[in-house]
Amino acid sequence: MRRFAIEVEYDGTNFYGWQRQAHKRSVQEILETGLADLNQGRKVTVIGAGRTDAGVHARAQVAHFDLTTKLAPERIRKALNAKTPSDIYVHQCWETNTDFHARFQARRRIYLYQILLGRSVVQRHYTWQIEFDLNQDLLVECARLIEGQHDFTRLCRSAAQSRSKICSIYESKWIKEEKMLYYKIAGDRFLHRMVRMLVGTMVEIARGKGIIADFQALIDNSKATLRTFTAPPQGLFLWQIEY
Repeated sequence: MRRFAIEVEYDGTNFYGWQRQAHKRSVQEILETGLADLNQGRKVTVIGAGRTDAGVHARAQVAHFDLTTKLAPERIRKALNAKTPSDIYVHQCWETNTDFHARFQARRRIYLYQILLGRSVVQRHYTWQIEFDLNQDLLVECARLIEGQHDFTRLCRSAAQSRSKICSIYESKWIKEEKMLYYKIAGDRFLHRMVRMLVGTMVEIARGKGIIADFQALIDNSKATLRTFTAPPQGLFLWQIEY
């Protein structure tokens, strides 16, 4: 048995997320079906570095799997691409040590959220399109508060499986380019819907629906009157995994 890792890009528009789900199209299921043909029909389990939600995209998701094969990694990559639809593409495949784990050994995960200040039919599946005014200075100030180690209990889905809600955030910043706003965040781990809730709630502050002190209270996991808001999934990209 040999262990392989892949770097895979996917358009999440028509997927119900990364994780395999009964009777729903998922990235994990598509990859596992393609790999089963390379494993003499036996089931293959693909473990991803992160579990993206329905509608969320990935530029460079990393995953690992085990195969009984003599094929070289590049042959596996080409064969897998031949068996997957056009909204998934494997950019790299390499053999790893048998103790490599795509999820547990990842040191740093980077996400990017895209906001278009206006409307575009072409970009509707890849941006949150906003037509109201935003105070960008408030966005910058909110982003600064996120850096560091915090308990994100109030900024994740309540049903998040992880017992600990403490995450270390290494980078949190907004980037403005013409009509585009990009939010970049890097951390050791992320909870279910955490990035989307951070983005949505920062936007609420920036449009005057709350004040910085309200956002600080959420970050501090203390008493807060501000309701969180979850940004739509299509603007979010799993951008990079670092080991």
